[in-house]
Order: sequence, then structure tokens, then C-alpha cells
Amino acid sequence: MSARTARSLMATLLFGLLLAASGCAAAGTPEPSPNDASSTDLVESPKKFDGGDVSFRGEAIGEAMVRGDMAWIHINDDAYYMKNVEEGAELGGYNTGMAVWVPAELAEDIEYFGDYKHEGDIVEVEGIYNAACAEHGGDTDIHATALDVIEVGHDVVDPVRPDKVVWAVTLGLVAFALYLFDHYWRRGSEPRRR
Repeated sequence: MSARTARSLMATLLFGLLLAASGCAAAGTPEPSPNDASSTDLVESPKKFDGGDVSFRGEAIGEAMVRGDMAWIHINDDAYYMKNVEEGAELGGYNTGMAVWVPAELAEDIEYFGDYKHEGDIVEVEGIYNAACAEHGGDTDIHATALDVIEVGHDVVDPVRPDKVVWAVTLGLVAFALYLFDHYWRRGSEPRRR
């Protein structure tokens, strides 16, 4: 067996182990959007909703970016808006949401914004959907006139799972073994100098 063939086989083996570890085949059905017109619907069919009243519910993420009397917030209505993967949400879909232009005083009602350490408040806004907002440089947004906090967010608990530790140690050992194999394989295949 040539060195090239051996390396190809090792790379294939490592790739297979990584796929198995990632659990790609275990992805379930994601939670549907809580909205009649989801963020995906709004982006894929903008003319249908442009200029119309919308009610949009999801998780407030990031932070409120206050601009005078108004603020930008971002609301996700994706598969993880109710709970994150650590809390049992099935893997699936993409992170999707809408930018919302809202009076700053309403944005102050949001206690938790979602990030790696927090599950954000679930909020519902009502307002006008703009497929290409003239006021904001042609961006897609919702100009909200009302905001209600439906459910207060919380801190995220991310326990160390024993199966992840086992996979990390196993893959580390495999990587080290491949390094040693490659290092000594090359040393053994080089011609000796006199």
C-alpha cells in the first residue's frame, strides 16, 4: 500500500468518525414558526406582505440598539425560539428572524435578550412590514407600534454531557494516533543519508 493510499484511508476514517460524532442523522423535525407569516415567508414573498399589518412573535435576541426615541431589536421565530438545544430542542432549520424598529420605551420591557448565556424573552410585536424600507436604506423590517412580553427569558444551563466528553477524548486520541502514524510513516519512507 502506498503512502498516498494510506493517508487517503486515514482521512476517510477520520471524516467518518467526525460525521458519527456530530449526529448529523439524528436531526429531528424543527418547531414551526409561531407566526402566520414566518420570517421565511416575509423574505421569500415580500410583495405579498409589503406595507401590511403583521403580528410577529419570537425570541428577542442580541440587544436593543437605542437610536433616540426608537430602538432596533431582533426577533427570531426559528426552531429554537422556545428553547435551545441544551434544553432539548431538536436540531433543524436555520436561525431566522426579523429586524424590528420599535419605540425605545417598549424595548425597555424586554428583560432578557437571547445569547449564549440566556434564553431571550418571547415577545410579540404588531406593526407594518416593509419589504424595502425607504426610511432605513431599503432594508427589510417591521415598524412596530406595540410590543408584548409573552414569556420572560432565563439563564441557559449548559451541563457537561458525559457522551460529549467521551467523544472529545476519543477524537483527540485518534488525531494524536494519526499524527504519530504520519510522522513515523514519513520517517520510515525517507531514504537514509550517509
